[in-house]
Amino acid sequence: MDLRLGVPLLLAFIPQNVFYAINSDVLSPVSCGALFLCVLHWLRTATPSFLLGALTGLAMAAAYVTKLSTLPQIAVALIAIVANLGWRIRQLPRATFIAFAALVICSVIPIGSWIFWTKHQFGDLTGSTAKIALLGWTRKPFANWWQHPIFTPGGFWIFWSDLLASFWRGEVKWHGQILRCEFADGFYAISSVALLVAALIGLRRGTGLSTFQRQAISIAALSFIISVGFLALLSIQFDFGNCVNPSNAHPYFTSGRLLSGALIPFAVAYVYGIAYLFRRINSAVPVAVLALIIVFATTSEIVTNYGVFASEYNFFHI
Repeated sequence: MDLRLGVPLLLAFIPQNVFYAINSDVLSPVSCGALFLCVLHWLRTATPSFLLGALTGLAMAAAYVTKLSTLPQIAVALIAIVANLGWRIRQLPRATFIAFAALVICSVIPIGSWIFWTKHQFGDLTGSTAKIALLGWTRKPFANWWQHPIFTPGGFWIFWSDLLASFWRGEVKWHGQILRCEFADGFYAISSVALLVAALIGLRRGTGLSTFQRQAISIAALSFIISVGFLALLSIQFDFGNCVNPSNAHPYFTSGRLLSGALIPFAVAYVYGIAYLFRRINSAVPVAVLALIIVFATTSEIVTNYGVFASEYNFFHI
């Protein structure tokens, strides 16, 4: 019940302003959310069907062509499905093979076509080489990766706090300044790490969880953690030259919109962390705690955006 109520509530009220604009990041939660739901069906069904395999493959393809930052979601989904198929291949070889073949065909054809097109147009498989050259980035030798400040406690906290704050509230600027509240940003960073750790502890103990629930929450938490790790990996392998963001002074990929594909898995892990911590007090406490978090986030967003609301050029004044 906590997850059924809490996850959609959190997703409905999370103050991420990237959804106010037209960009590819808007579609990342949709495509990756569809992929996450397909993976859950693979975990629940006794006999994977051709339709399930085809839909999963199309969801993978949609996620890939939407944004390259969705690669961690695709990798986790594929690993979860293959790991779950281990015993089914022996029990239901024909049905399982057909479903998995449908997944492979429906994902490889669109993704392969996209890779071929980017190779033809830009000269590399992802199309990122031209962008990297335009921004003035250069790849560092592998030995220099480990000198990055992210490997220090202070550097990692800068990376985590900036990334999670941006992931929660977005990056929209007003008069050249990001719309933000420092207190709210701190709460987002601290609560995210605390509740993610609580979720992992709860999964380890597994109290009151079915096998399917444990698998689903584990995949959700792993998806988010690997997505953060992917941005950390990108942060350490480049010298950013004269680029403004990221820069050599702030050499971190902390644009939360790049994590938007992990929005639904994050909500699952976050809400489960609340449930694990507070359900032992009373069954209604987790929902009450989540409601307080939503009220806090919404109130801080209204206060932060008051200048925008009051502008005579705002839609409400036209």
